[in-house]
Amino acid sequence: MIPNYLHYIHLSEGGRTWKIHHYLSVKSAYIRSGVDKIFIWVDKEPEGEWWNKTKDLVQLELIESPTEIFGKPITQQAHKSDVIRLQVLLQYGGIYVDTDTIFVKSFKPLLDNKFVLGQQNINGSEGLCPAVILSERNSTFGQNWLAGFKDSFEGGPPGSDTWCTHSVQYPLWLSKQIPNEITILNHESFFWPLYHQPHIEMMFEQNHQFKNAYSHHLWESSGKKYLDNLTEDNILKEDTTFTNLTKELI
Repeated sequence: MIPNYLHYIHLSEGGRTWKIHHYLSVKSAYIRSGVDKIFIWVDKEPEGEWWNKTKDLVQLELIESPTEIFGKPITQQAHKSDVIRLQVLLQYGGIYVDTDTIFVKSFKPLLDNKFVLGQQNINGSEGLCPAVILSERNSTFGQNWLAGFKDSFEGGPPGSDTWCTHSVQYPLWLSKQIPNEITILNHESFFWPLYHQPHIEMMFEQNHQFKNAYSHHLWESSGKKYLDNLTEDNILKEDTTFTNLTKELI
């Protein structure tokens, strides 16, 4: 059984400012996810107007940002988060999501599993995405995944062939080795639309409904121009997939 706790990670290397879409993620979790408690794991407390609106909804936990794994240096912030999320889930169990996740409905129907990941792209053609992970404490899949960093982690920069070998391709491979230790949900559950430009436009310029989604990933890097210019006013006035998911959260 997966504990009904939610975990976020926010590391100061990416800046300490807590942005409006981070607040919307937490608020959507608070209202829709059905979790009992929300934790944010940080190396330094976030700052800003939207953090002030968020902090009463969460429990802040301090954590040291890792610099290496199995003797291999970790230089990318995202890869440090990859390590922390598995360590936290192994110790406490629960649900991990990236801070650019918008919840649509309760995750409670998924808690009666050992470990849950969602496909990235149709039929998981790109792998299994680690931006949403559900895990029981000390899960077999989680233990094997973290141990697999010894061989799978190469720490390449964004866009390189080794950027997500350990985090997206490896768990797909592992799921075929120990299939009874994981439940895999289809691409519509957490990660649709995708990060390609036509899909980003489906989220931020068009208006669609995705009836099979538990949550949506905003793909912060790909959607940067929209998220950097996000205001309360345009959320309330615009008629897009994103604004219709978030109007009630403002």
